[in-house]
Amino acid sequence: MIFCANVFLFAQKSPIYLERCNRLEFDQERLPDCQVLKDDVVFTHEGAILYCDSAYFFDKTNSVDAFGHIRMEQGDTLFVFGDILHYDGNTKMARLKGNVRMINRETTLETDSMDYDRNIDVGYYFTGGTIYDEKSKLTSIYGEYSPQTKISKFQNDVRLLNEKTVLGSNDLVYNTISKIAFVKGPTVIVHEEETTLYTEEGWYNTKTQQSQGYKSNKIDRLDGKHALADTLFYDKMKGEITAFRNVVMWDTIQKLMLRSHYAYARQADEYMIAYDHAVVHDFSSPKDTLYLYADTLRSVQDQQDTTINRAWAIGNVRFFRSDLQGKCDSITFSTKDSIVNLYEAPVLWADSMQLSGEFMQIYTENKKPKMLHVQSWAAAAMREDSIRFSQLSGKSLKGYIRDNQLYKILVEGNAETIYYPKEEDGSLVGVNRAESSALTVYVKNKDLEKIVMTPNSSGVLYPEDQFPENLKYLKNYSWQEDVRPKDKLDIFRRNPKIEKVEDDSKKKKKRRRKK
Repeated sequence: MIFCANVFLFAQKSPIYLERCNRLEFDQERLPDCQVLKDDVVFTHEGAILYCDSAYFFDKTNSVDAFGHIRMEQGDTLFVFGDILHYDGNTKMARLKGNVRMINRETTLETDSMDYDRNIDVGYYFTGGTIYDEKSKLTSIYGEYSPQTKISKFQNDVRLLNEKTVLGSNDLVYNTISKIAFVKGPTVIVHEEETTLYTEEGWYNTKTQQSQGYKSNKIDRLDGKHALADTLFYDKMKGEITAFRNVVMWDTIQKLMLRSHYAYARQADEYMIAYDHAVVHDFSSPKDTLYLYADTLRSVQDQQDTTINRAWAIGNVRFFRSDLQGKCDSITFSTKDSIVNLYEAPVLWADSMQLSGEFMQIYTENKKPKMLHVQSWAAAAMREDSIRFSQLSGKSLKGYIRDNQLYKILVEGNAETIYYPKEEDGSLVGVNRAESSALTVYVKNKDLEKIVMTPNSSGVLYPEDQFPENLKYLKNYSWQEDVRPKDKLDIFRRNPKIEKVEDDSKKKKKRRRKK
């Protein structure tokens, strides 16, 4: 047995030390300037220890070619293994091949070929590799890992597996301490095969299962719900989505779409809130889409009965469909009774007819309106031409709907009407103004066909040129064409009357603070 210890070999920089070996040979013809070392070979260099079965040691170039059961140790936290190693003591570069592993505490890198630069403490692989810990596994064609900073960089066919989550990307940076992966370029994250996220720039936390995207972001769920936004935050554990700027959320089953610049959604109770240019698109009607705007939109699933959902549209509500338009301050809806409630001076328009009052309810069935009920100061007006308006007024007004068309109106309580009866040829008979405890109006082809009053009614039929000027309009009459939404974009136009109320309220609050 030959024992070699503390052999000092001079080189350009800090020399490699041969600590021990069992056999040492020289072959100047075949391997000039080389020491052939065999059996239990150990080297040291600047804090690192190298173990191997055999090696070629080149003292002039300060380098080692090592073979078999290679193990490089640096401190008590970094271990590198492989079948073949070339190590340059001048550049401190180690090149390993065959069954390569780098272990740094709980993190392990595995590849077939790796370069390890000890100057900057970074290991590189170029032909495919894997980095994993207790919960996560990362694979890629190219990768690099720094034991010092605990940061890994991956490119080309990157895949991250974390419990029931799979992430695919082409450019990823992973911090093994924070467990956060930063991605650039097209990236797909699949959670339990039920939720898929797409982004082209963002991050994903493998520990908390939270992610955020900043470019071309999209979320798809198997239940038919989807989301787009400029910035999209998703918390898988809590089932929460927070979205900012150019937000689009849609439900293919319910045939609904939401657009806004802010939205928050929670999967557990189907809670959602949206504001800042928030508008809902309802595609459930086969003929046309309903667009509804509000300052705030909100919905939630009932905690006691999950089959019941409630929704609110709050502040400056306006909606448009080609055959129906409306405005009010707020709307509420519950699937429990399928009633749409419209608050604070709601107004509805359908073709040439306008309905208004203090409070309004629309009764629906299978998402189709069947009856509407206007309460307190109920009024209806129908434009006959540019100067004539048929009018109805009473304490309560009920409109009955068939195939989205109003076909009958019942007015009860101090019912009044102004009506322009016509001959069969369409010529005007006169102007009929009448009062009754109740009256029924029948509508055909969007025109008033006939009016039926209770027996104790009273009224006068005036020739039009003798109709008194002070009787031309009922007490509750108010034709509000100026605030009627003209198209789907007009719903964003704010109501000047509502803005004035809001401004007055703010001024009162300021005065109270000063006092």
